[in-house]
Amino acid sequence: MPYGTLGLNGESLPTFAPAYSRAKGVFTDTTAVGITYRVVASQIAHLVPDVLELEEEPLMTSLFLSYGMSPVGSYTEYAHQVEVTYKGEKFHFNLLFILDNDAAIFAGRELLGFPKVYGKTTIQQFTGSRLVVGGTERPMGRKMVEFEFVPEQLVSSAPPPDRWMLNLRSIPSPHVGQPPSVQEFIPCGLKMKCNEIWLGKGHISFPRKSTADPWVNLDV
Repeated sequence: MPYGTLGLNGESLPTFAPAYSRAKGVFTDTTAVGITYRVVASQIAHLVPDVLELEEEPLMTSLFLSYGMSPVGSYTEYAHQVEVTYKGEKFHFNLLFILDNDAAIFAGRELLGFPKVYGKTTIQQFTGSRLVVGGTERPMGRKMVEFEFVPEQLVSSAPPPDRWMLNLRSIPSPHVGQPPSVQEFIPCGLKMKCNEIWLGKGHISFPRKSTADPWVNLDV
């Protein structure tokens, strides 16, 4: 009886046509809008692992991104983060990422534990005014978060990242009731080279309450 000829090389599934490239993660022609705000801890604590410490009013960060090109292609993304302390060190804990590219979803989840799911983000820079607007839908047509940004000051360089991001990489056991096959915290960072940076005033809103998506149940 013949055997298969495909060598097992640790690539992603399907191994004969991996879902994503293992090339270095470089992202070009990227547009990003970041807004920070605070909420009371009781609105977010149930989404955060019990080994991570929160302030009474933890700092939240919402990032809306559009990637022009990368080894996993072009896509848009929304990142939802909360500041935590783990073993005495502060991190931006990644609660949820929403994007519209399956290669980027698979790569982020499998390799580094980014909590990525499918959805669509828009950033509208040309509004006929100084206002930049946008938001994120999940699923398409169901608006989960909206933002407004008014640019005020062009700065020459981006401030260095003040802390690492933190992901919870978790792969459940195939056997019901057994501990996960993999469960680990992974700190990760992102080095950015910016051509243009604008500071200004932002506003963020979560236009619906949701049982299926409890991360939107915030009063900002």
